[in-house]
Amino acid sequence: MAFQPIDGKFQCPPADPIMTDPQRIVRDYYHPQKVQVVHPIEVVNRHHCVPVYEHVYTCSERDEYCGGHHHPHQGFPRS
Repeated sequence: MAFQPIDGKFQCPPADPIMTDPQRIVRDYYHPQKVQVVHPIEVVNRHHCVPVYEHVYTCSERDEYCGGHHHPHQGFPRS
């Protein structure tokens, strides 16, 4: 078809539409899903012997002769 003048202006005739392949639009929706995750825990009670010092003191008592001279009827002092 040729140009058609309308009101003194040239206009192109309407064209046939061109169809393309459809475009795919994907809309992802996410929904919560409960999944159990099991964490096993093992409690180990360990018992240890730890030395704790208990200080025990013994006491002894004795008599010593500290005189400067000897009595003739006494023996010599023991050391």
